[in-house]
Amino acid sequence: MAKDRKIRSDPSINPYRVKPTPSSPQKAFIDFRTRRICPACGRDIKIDHNFCKYCGVDLSGIDPIGKDEISRELATTAVIDPDPEVRKEAVDTLGDFGDNTVLGVLTYVLLNDPDENVRKEAADELGDLHHPFSLEVLAKALKDESALVRKEAIEGLKKIKKKTKEKKLHEGKPESRENDKDKSEKEENLKENNSDIF
Repeated sequence: MAKDRKIRSDPSINPYRVKPTPSSPQKAFIDFRTRRICPACGRDIKIDHNFCKYCGVDLSGIDPIGKDEISRELATTAVIDPDPEVRKEAVDTLGDFGDNTVLGVLTYVLLNDPDENVRKEAADELGDLHHPFSLEVLAKALKDESALVRKEAIEGLKKIKKKTKEKKLHEGKPESRENDKDKSEKEENLKENNSDIF
């Protein structure tokens, strides 16, 4: 009986007490005219840096998104819009560009967005871009609290692996060692043989 009274008097143990839902974290505004996001770690750095000061990745081969006004506005929408559906559509549109400049924004959204559907879309788009920087980020997403995001991260890793495997599929085989002259001679012979048939 004494235990019952103790449970009822302690509000932290009361199963009927409604716990407040945590509010979504305030997102910092990122000015893509002066800042860029590292596609490897998802951190905000100056736009003119060629190396990430946090993870040391060489960014010289990836242009910042700030040069194109449409991409910049979409990136801002994907990061700070209050409606998760709008953020999700912005992420989808950025991914459809198929350009490496959007890698940083997609990485940031995958690692920081409070909505699981938006993070899932970012993981999908990162997988579609097939960039090596996405491997580490998608591996981090395997620890996401949402099963949807974890599943999409696995699918993204599969896409990247398949794409790199296709490139290396014929590497080292006899047909890859043939020189260009032999290949062109074979093509000409095939054309001649086909023209003789018809």
